[in-house]
Amino acid sequence: MFNNIGGKIKTLAKVLCWLGIIISVLSGIGIMVGGGAGQLTVNGSASGVPGVLVGILVIVIGCLASWIGSFFAYGFGQLIENSDAIRDSLEHKSL
Repeated sequence: MFNNIGGKIKTLAKVLCWLGIIISVLSGIGIMVGGGAGQLTVNGSASGVPGVLVGILVIVIGCLASWIGSFFAYGFGQLIENSDAIRDSLEHKSL
């Protein structure tokens, strides 16, 4: 269960990144389809432009945040793998 923890952390970072991207895209599409909560009214009719803009912003910013946020977990997993490799090489040299 706790063997190869560095690889598991890296896999978890990838999965969470993709889940965040998928959720951002679906949320953005939902906002665009729903028109958003803060629509402007032009001559008594609602305009869907703010909902579309907010939806696009949710998609772009959400995807970037998921991608950039995964760097830290993936880097931590890589750090653990590298430290395990260093320890293994030092143990083999001392024998």
